[in-house]
Amino acid sequence: MPGVHCPPAWAFVALALSLGACETTRTIELSDTEGRRFQAICERGECRFERRSAPPVAPHKAEVALSSSGRMVGICDRAPASSPPIDDCRVLVCRSDQDCPPQHGLETGHCLNGFCINPEQPLNQSDAVLLCLAGTGLGRKAPKQVERFAMALNCGDPCRIPSPCRQP
Repeated sequence: MPGVHCPPAWAFVALALSLGACETTRTIELSDTEGRRFQAICERGECRFERRSAPPVAPHKAEVALSSSGRMVGICDRAPASSPPIDDCRVLVCRSDQDCPPQHGLETGHCLNGFCINPEQPLNQSDAVLLCLAGTGLGRKAPKQVERFAMALNCGDPCRIPSPCRQP
């Protein structure tokens, strides 16, 4: 076509190669329902997590880990090389997909109704615990936490989040 200049095909190949060579590390600021702040440093779909504010629930639980055994994605305090108990976790809050850590090798996470979620999973008992403990503070011994934890454990099958708890 007269007057139209198209770049040579090698230019597209060079662009594609240079994009693949770009740094793939991404930092995501995270926060949970208790107002704690964390940072996810993600590279090629794998993330490591660092605490930015608030002490851990216990001095021996200084490591930070992600919990996504159900639909809700939580952030947990844990002892080194151990699995965190679900009641030491709180659900991550978000405004957009960019606020959630990526899972399954994806570039972004999923945000729905203000919570980071794993859309491939149905709601389960762990989700009920995360949602029932949301906004009750850290720990698990306060009367409200004990009551909410007991309600969450009885969410049924399929799991229905008790009405006093945050809803997904």
